[in-house]
Amino acid sequence: MNELLHEQWKYEDPNPSDRGILLSNRIHKFCSEAGLLISADYEEANLRPASYTLRIGDDFVASDGTVRHLTEKDDAFVFEKNSIIFVTTKEKLDIPYYIVARFNLRVNWVYDGVLLGTGPQVDPGFCGFLSCPLYNLTNVDLTIKRGQDFATIDFEKTTTLLEAYALDEKRKRIGQVKGKDLLKENNETYAFYKTHPLQPLEHRKAHRMVSSLFEMREELRTWRQLGFGSLVAFFGLALSLLAFGANLYRQNSDLSRQVVEGRKDLQTANDQIQRLTEDFNRLSRDNKQVPSTTPKDKKAESEKGPS
Repeated sequence: MNELLHEQWKYEDPNPSDRGILLSNRIHKFCSEAGLLISADYEEANLRPASYTLRIGDDFVASDGTVRHLTEKDDAFVFEKNSIIFVTTKEKLDIPYYIVARFNLRVNWVYDGVLLGTGPQVDPGFCGFLSCPLYNLTNVDLTIKRGQDFATIDFEKTTTLLEAYALDEKRKRIGQVKGKDLLKENNETYAFYKTHPLQPLEHRKAHRMVSSLFEMREELRTWRQLGFGSLVAFFGLALSLLAFGANLYRQNSDLSRQVVEGRKDLQTANDQIQRLTEDFNRLSRDNKQVPSTTPKDKKAESEKGPS
């Protein structure tokens, strides 16, 4: 690493006309010549077309909340199912003040049911190791190895940094900023990442970490139990609704059948009434055609006597 280039490129872009995400050639140039972007444990083989692959570091927080350290002899640990761990990167970062970095979990880890639980952006000026939580959402234990590829990081140029000033003046003005103070220059306001290089797991809060891990495990267990109970209740309700629907369908079928039979009976009764009406009308007509016998006619027949 060239110390002079490191000091210069930290504040001043060697290729100011470039914009957008850095390709592999630019990443390699920053890392190999100036010791920037990846300042320690840079591996050329981990370059990707527009990114770099980060590896699992030595320090981690296990599923039970204890801090542990991987070595060449003890180079792996078990990532328990339905648990959270905290890992660090093997690589140390040193980001120039005009570049922002973003990192995320590799796709094959996502396919295995692991999620990265942190914001993916690394601010300009950051220096140190990245630490992040991983969530194993599966029901199987996974084995994590020291130096294993696990995340992908890319780098993108920002807008111009203190464009009106030369290198020494930029370095001076940025160096005067303390902590989270803002720098106001020429009607412009800048905020800078100003802290010492972060060590692995430096921001870990032990009491919160252990508590949150166990609470999360209990919550996962509780939610799984609630989920199973809800599933049983759902199926019970579904079966009850199906039984109710079947009874209602059967009752409707019986009622429909009774209505049909009632219509048939009514039609039969109407037919019988029609036939009776026709018979009655026929008898009425026949009675009108028969001649009636008067008392006078009866007397005449009696006087004739027997023949």
